[in-house]
Amino acid sequence: MSNKPQIPSIKLDHEPNATDDASGRNSVSPSRPSMDSVISRVTSNSTTFAGTYRNQFSMDSKSGSRDYSPLGNNSIYEVVMNTRRKDWLRPPTTIDIPPVSISKNEIIEGWNKVVDDYVEEIGDEEATFRSRNNIKNMNSLEQIKQLDDKSSEMTPSGPTIIDQIPEFYFEKVFQLDNERTFNRVLESIDLKFQDLVTEDKTSRDESNLLLKDKVNNYLDGVETLLVTDISKSSHKFFGALSDVEIIQDSIEKTITELETLRKALNVTMDTDIKKKIENIKLIIKKKNVEKLEQGLLQVKLITDKVAECREKFANDQLQGCMQMIQSVNCLLKGDDSKDANVQQWTENWPFELLNLRTVPGLIEIRELLTNMKIEIGGKYSLQLSDLLLKDLKSAYEDIDVNAAINKLQQGKTDKIRYQFPQEFEDSIKELITKLNDCEELASSFTLYQEKITTEVKNIIKHHLPHEDLSASQSTLSVVDRSQSATPTPLGSSNNLAKPNTTGSKLSKLLKEQTPMEFQNMLQEIYIHCLCAIKRLYLHQKLLLDISLREINTSNVSENQHNMISQLDIRTGVNEIIRIVQLRMGKVIAVRRELTSTLRHDHFLRLYAICILFIQECEALSGEFLTKYLSDVLSSQIKHYISIHDSKNVRIIQKKIELENWTPAIVSPHIQTDVNDIVSSVDIDPIDWTSILLLTPQNGTETDDVDGDGDTPAKPTGNRKSVVVGDKTFVASESLLQAIQLIRELLILSTNLPSIYLPYFERMCFNMLKHFNNYALSTITNSQDQTISAQGKNLSIMGESIDCLAEFIDIVQRFYLRQSANSKDFVPYDGKHYIQLAKNYDDAAEKIYLAHAPPPPV
Repeated sequence: MSNKPQIPSIKLDHEPNATDDASGRNSVSPSRPSMDSVISRVTSNSTTFAGTYRNQFSMDSKSGSRDYSPLGNNSIYEVVMNTRRKDWLRPPTTIDIPPVSISKNEIIEGWNKVVDDYVEEIGDEEATFRSRNNIKNMNSLEQIKQLDDKSSEMTPSGPTIIDQIPEFYFEKVFQLDNERTFNRVLESIDLKFQDLVTEDKTSRDESNLLLKDKVNNYLDGVETLLVTDISKSSHKFFGALSDVEIIQDSIEKTITELETLRKALNVTMDTDIKKKIENIKLIIKKKNVEKLEQGLLQVKLITDKVAECREKFANDQLQGCMQMIQSVNCLLKGDDSKDANVQQWTENWPFELLNLRTVPGLIEIRELLTNMKIEIGGKYSLQLSDLLLKDLKSAYEDIDVNAAINKLQQGKTDKIRYQFPQEFEDSIKELITKLNDCEELASSFTLYQEKITTEVKNIIKHHLPHEDLSASQSTLSVVDRSQSATPTPLGSSNNLAKPNTTGSKLSKLLKEQTPMEFQNMLQEIYIHCLCAIKRLYLHQKLLLDISLREINTSNVSENQHNMISQLDIRTGVNEIIRIVQLRMGKVIAVRRELTSTLRHDHFLRLYAICILFIQECEALSGEFLTKYLSDVLSSQIKHYISIHDSKNVRIIQKKIELENWTPAIVSPHIQTDVNDIVSSVDIDPIDWTSILLLTPQNGTETDDVDGDGDTPAKPTGNRKSVVVGDKTFVASESLLQAIQLIRELLILSTNLPSIYLPYFERMCFNMLKHFNNYALSTITNSQDQTISAQGKNLSIMGESIDCLAEFIDIVQRFYLRQSANSKDFVPYDGKHYIQLAKNYDDAAEKIYLAHAPPPPV
């Protein structure tokens, strides 16, 4: 066992630091821990850790290297700087820094007396500290300085108090908690640690006092040095303090003088400022007067320029007047930024122009300018309308109607005819620019729509029949009501054809026309209207293109944006189409009864003319604008069918009643018609389909025949038989009439819409059935149903019956072919035709037996 004394670990609440003492923060004061407290703590800890004493100042107690801490292992430096565990990011815990057990000081008995003795003992030192600590106590500091200076003079070569302090106390880095530094502090002192732990209190006190006096001497030397250095500059500080007091006195005096000066200045400035304010008011008043004078000059200039506007307007200098109006409006608004005339007029004026639009005295001038602007726009509108109407008339006047019809039916377009000359486009563009300046562009287009509506109405009026001016003036009386009239339902009685008291003259003239005259009139009206409408659509495109370009190049306002929709005259052109169809529907309805008696080719020509116009209007407008004309035409077809159904039966009955059953002459065209009927089972004959081609030669067939068609032209030639396929039959007048009626019905079925096929098939079937019945009824005794010749040639009748029996199969096959081309048409059931054929066979057999010679005896 080693004889080395065991020293307990000393843990200080506050370890002395030389830097603290040097700065003066911890000079000799009760806050600095004394050696008594240190010894007492050591004593306290010794009872807790008895038998485990170590010398903490020995490097032998440390393990490991100093790579992690200059203070040894597990030091505060190592923990705080984290030199060993670089990846440790969390704060240190009690495991890393073990808690320090602080012992509780025991209060000894009679501590009050000990404290009083200690206070009395350090009384002189405390008084010295207070005097030195108060830097304002100049006398004490001066005394210390004088004492120090005298001591320096007496011993110039002797060491000072500072020189007695070892050099290491003045190192830049002085760490008392470092073992080496602390050992150097205690290097020349024998602490006699063995005496510190003895039970002899006297020995401990002596060791404590020895260490305390040594360290306190060092601290006193440092403190004396600090006070001496401070005292060298203290006179400057107190001089500054005295200067501050002088400055404060000067400031107070200056403030008093400034207040006096302020009051004097207030009086002086108040007078001067009032004078200056009055001068400013006078200057402002002068400028206001000058502005007023300029405003009056502006009003005078406006009145003068308005007079110039009136003069230009009176001399029809429309463009100059319009430019002047624009300049005057800018002058009224006080805006000279855009108008060159206003800039020239007010070039030398000193002030900005005034906005005089709200001046009550100028309201009349503003209204005058507005009215002149409207008048100028109206004149430009008339010029635009006249120019367009002149071009419109050149498009439909002096045209060849037949050539135009041929081009329409062939789908040809005369591109050259529908091109505009460059001069015409330039003129239109110039007028549109002027109208845009007048802000009358939309109203000019509205005016043009009204004029073209009147122009197209005049086309109709011009071609309607008239006797004199009064008759011409009554044209619109019938037609105008067509816009509110509705077509008569199909198959009903005709209310449209009833004469009207106000339109009786026109109605009479329309009814007095021949079918060809009426159809030619319709052709003239439709073709001229179509040419005009086509030209109007070209006008619509031209006007819209030029107008939009003009608006886009000018300053576009909100009103002009709203006006763009008004620049398209397409709505007006479509309305013209609707008006024409309404009026022509009314005109056609006037001749409803006359039309129902027309020959089939005349009726189909009328139908072709109307359909051509309707289709062209729909193609031009791109929409179906009104059903009135098509409804009138449909009603006319239905009425025509209903009239001809009973009419054909009457014709057959009348023919058979008057028939002598003698051979009839068959003209070549009749045989051609029979051949067409036979071929219609497979294909539509060309002669039938060409009827709808509105060429001059069509519709002129037997034009000398009246509308009823009851008196055909006299046949030519000497042939008296009809060839049907490979069979030949002797013809009769009744047979030829029946063949013509069948042909007409088949032609109508071929050319009219498929919706009417059921009507025409029924008419053919009824006509064949009634021919057989009427023929038998003329030779049959009503009492015993026996057949007697009654002076009639029964063989000729039998030939007619056999010939028409061939047409039963032809008619059936014709309508079967038509049903294949139309999904909505369902032909008669075959049993009806079988029954009809059986009836014809029975009639032929009866006729044969009636005129057969008796059997030989």
